[in-house]
Amino acid sequence: MVRWVCLWGVIFSVSLLCSGPAFALDYLGLPGSTWGSVSHDVDKLVGSGAMGYINQGVDWVKLPGAITFNTFAEFRYRFRSENKEFYNAYSGATGLEFKRSPFHLGMDYVWERFPAEGVQSNNLQYYLTWYYDWDLNRGSRKVLGVPGSIWGSVSHDVDKLVGSGAMGYINQGIDWVKLPGAITFNTFAEFRYRFRSENKEFYNAYSGATGLEFKRSPFHLGMDYVWERFPAAGEQSNKLQYYLTWYYDWDLKHK
Repeated sequence: MVRWVCLWGVIFSVSLLCSGPAFALDYLGLPGSTWGSVSHDVDKLVGSGAMGYINQGVDWVKLPGAITFNTFAEFRYRFRSENKEFYNAYSGATGLEFKRSPFHLGMDYVWERFPAEGVQSNNLQYYLTWYYDWDLNRGSRKVLGVPGSIWGSVSHDVDKLVGSGAMGYINQGIDWVKLPGAITFNTFAEFRYRFRSENKEFYNAYSGATGLEFKRSPFHLGMDYVWERFPAAGEQSNKLQYYLTWYYDWDLKHK
C-alpha cells in the first residue's frame, strides 16, 4: 500500500510539472544532484570498483519548523571486481522525504537488482540521512583551511534480502595550498563504516584511512591507505587505494 503512495506521488509530481500553466501547481524548486566514485586498490580483496547515484526531485512546500517536503526519483549503482556477491547492485527508486539541514527523513520504493546472483528485490525502505561540514581554521595563514565533514544513513526495508543497515564516514582534513588551475592540495584522515543485517559477509566493513587528494569542484582525485576490516567474514585488508570522486547539484526551476 505505502509503496504505491511513493510511486504515484512521483508520477503525479511529474505530470503536474509537465502540464500547462492552468493546471500546474506552484513549487519551491527542482533540486537534483549526482555523486559518484571510481577506485582501484592494490589488494585483491575488493579490487576495482564504482558507485554513485543521480537524483531529481521536487521541493513542494515549506512546513512549520523550516521543514521542506520533497518527492524524488533516483538511480543508484554499486560495483566492484572482487567478492561481489550481494554487494554489486543497481536500482531505481521513487520516494518522498522531509528535510531540514542537516537531516533528511523519508521513505522510498526501490527496485534493486543483484546481477552476480540473478536476484532482485522490490522493497519499501525507510531512512534517515544526515550531512554536516565545517572548517576548524581560525584565521591561521599557514594553511588555507581545516575542512571536515560527516555523513551517515540508517535504513530499514521490509524485504529480508538487505534488512536494516547503517553506513557513513567522518573526515578531517587540511587544505595546504592552491595550485595552478585553482586546484587545492589536501591531506586527510577518515573513519568509514557500512553494516546491514542480511547478506553481510563481504558487505559489512569498517575502516580507517589517511590520504592526500587534489580537488577542484566538482572533482576529487587522490590516494589513501586504508585499514579495512570485514567482521562477518573474519577478513582484513590493508591497502593503497586510488580514487576519483565527484559531486554536482542543480535546481532546474527558472528563477
